[in-house]
Amino acid sequence: MGTPFIAFIGPTKLDGYNRKLSSSKQPGSIPKTFLDAMEVREEVFVQEQGVPQDNEFDTDDARACHWVIYASINTTTVPEQTDADGNLVTRKQSITTSKPIGTIRLVPFPHPPHPEPGSSYAADALETAPLSKSPAYIVDRATTYHDGKEPYIKLGRLAVVKEFRGSGIAKLLVSAATTWAEQNPSHFNPSIKTMGMEKMGALLCDEIPVWKGLICVHAQEKVEKVWARWGFKVDDAMGTWIEEGIKHVGMFQRLNLEKKEG
Repeated sequence: MGTPFIAFIGPTKLDGYNRKLSSSKQPGSIPKTFLDAMEVREEVFVQEQGVPQDNEFDTDDARACHWVIYASINTTTVPEQTDADGNLVTRKQSITTSKPIGTIRLVPFPHPPHPEPGSSYAADALETAPLSKSPAYIVDRATTYHDGKEPYIKLGRLAVVKEFRGSGIAKLLVSAATTWAEQNPSHFNPSIKTMGMEKMGALLCDEIPVWKGLICVHAQEKVEKVWARWGFKVDDAMGTWIEEGIKHVGMFQRLNLEKKEG
């Protein structure tokens, strides 16, 4: 494998995406970077972990930022050939292709309510609205690291194809997403002109939701310690719940935006 490289795609209209079909069968209007992200997610979550195809694409995908990491794969098409005396007859020929091997997404606020401890959900997005709509601004229940009101962004859909695990790919993706968030903090703040005060649940200007560095992840319990190494802390008050038959925990991290901007 050559040196991996990462591609970024911001919020994108995904009109025409059919959640019942695989990424290879989607219309040509869907950006390739997003299709590559879905290719990885389908290999890891659908094929390997048994998540239904219908649930892998959700309302958050169009409004999220996505990163895809690629590996340069060199494949021999014609092997080197020599004669009986060891003289070169045919030189080896090969081609290099880029294969998507990992992905992650970053979802802006607002979000649906925190999962209830002990509950079970069929889809990670906990959807209550059509695919074309985002969740409403709400006051959520308070937990250990979230007061129920502060806007937070959510990391998720972290996936690395099996043969490339253990080589630091997941860490690269998390670092790329959190670094970008630190460098673009205002990206997540809503537009008053576009949304209006009422839809944001604000009556006064100082009530307009502003992101201050809080990041949440719904982590599979079996990889909780990995997320902890990357600076995330388990939110005990969130409890545990089941997503797609897999036990999850809530974890938070706060980025120091003032330090980065200074």
